[in-house]
Amino acid sequence: MNATIEQLAATLETALGSGSVTADASALASYNVDGKSPAIFCAPKDQDEVSAALRLCVEARAGVIPWGGGTAIRLGNIPRQADVILELKRLNKLIEHDDANLTASAQAGIKVVELQQILGQQRQFLPVEPPRPDLATIGGTAAANINGPRRMLYGGVRDLVIGMKVVLADGQQIKAGGKVVKNVAGYDMCKLFVGSLGTLGVITEVTFKMAPIPESAATLVATGPLSRGLQLVDQLMQSTLLPAAVAVVSAEATGVDSVRPAVAVRAEGFEDAVARHLRQAQELAGRMGLRAEVLREETHRSLWEQIRDFGSSGEAVAYRVTVPVASLADVVETIDRWSRSERAARFVAHAGSGTVWIASAADPAGAAWFPRLTALAKEQRGHAVMVAAPPEFKQGVDVWGAPPESLSIMREIKRQFDPHAILNPGRFIAGL
Repeated sequence: MNATIEQLAATLETALGSGSVTADASALASYNVDGKSPAIFCAPKDQDEVSAALRLCVEARAGVIPWGGGTAIRLGNIPRQADVILELKRLNKLIEHDDANLTASAQAGIKVVELQQILGQQRQFLPVEPPRPDLATIGGTAAANINGPRRMLYGGVRDLVIGMKVVLADGQQIKAGGKVVKNVAGYDMCKLFVGSLGTLGVITEVTFKMAPIPESAATLVATGPLSRGLQLVDQLMQSTLLPAAVAVVSAEATGVDSVRPAVAVRAEGFEDAVARHLRQAQELAGRMGLRAEVLREETHRSLWEQIRDFGSSGEAVAYRVTVPVASLADVVETIDRWSRSERAARFVAHAGSGTVWIASAADPAGAAWFPRLTALAKEQRGHAVMVAAPPEFKQGVDVWGAPPESLSIMREIKRQFDPHAILNPGRFIAGL
């Protein structure tokens, strides 16, 4: 840093106002990032104050950690610097809800659950389901590119974000996309910031596509041998059915069954369509020799909340393996075999997106999963990420796995947007 902590805290307080900045160690204790304690906390109230804070931080060469709800803060490498926490909780307003065009714009700090409650008044919802939505913010969800179980029907964050406002490291305020669905005439800059983990700029406002709240929803849970469950998934994917989500869960992963794996098929829409999905899925499960049960109302909601929150408790090591959908069965069977024979782990696999989440104990055996998962993903033309782990497990490891062929392009983009590398320094791929 080019200034002392006291000097930077004083200039930030002058810019943001009294009560918006603190350097008190006890107040900062809950903002620890992978074992690194920040020196300053600031909470700007609007985009202009975010801009002012970043200008001062870049002048001081202070490392800035953008903070939404803190639910994804374990994602990423250990930061090189963690001088300033920039919390966006005061940017928490709905800017506009165009219910006729199914779009909504909101400030980055609004909690996902709060936004859903507002949208629900017009029978609409945001089809993004980050873990712990009572804490997760829409800005953090976009920055970390956190999708949910229903991605196979509604699309992921990159599909749903159509506009945003961002403050760059030097304080420059920019806009990308717009407030209508067909708004991109050139480069879609939104896709650059979605999933960038706050390393290119601080997202201050996001515009999403909405969806109508379905009239009815229910789940078919089929339990039995994993091989037969995967056959059911294959049959479902080849059928004319359009389930909202299909998840394969290991025994004890969600409380569905403590002994046998299960396949959860979520159907939603008009009641007639839901009934047809359940009936045909149940028939397929019966042919596979699987035990089938229909869940509605509270049991249905509870199951998908557990699937949504899987691996986010903070007590386990969590991994994410993403492979082509056609390779999912092979990956799941391999992970299940490893777990049963050597190292106990639980998993949830999302059939529609080719994503497998694995949770293991925070011990050396749990840490040993990463190189094996990385090799397995590479064999299947995918990749593996250590999503959450104690700092000691991250030492000397790139949690994003092997860098992509596009790394040189990524480095140049980082240099252009954040030349002094103050935004989440070192947290992204290959230490970007």
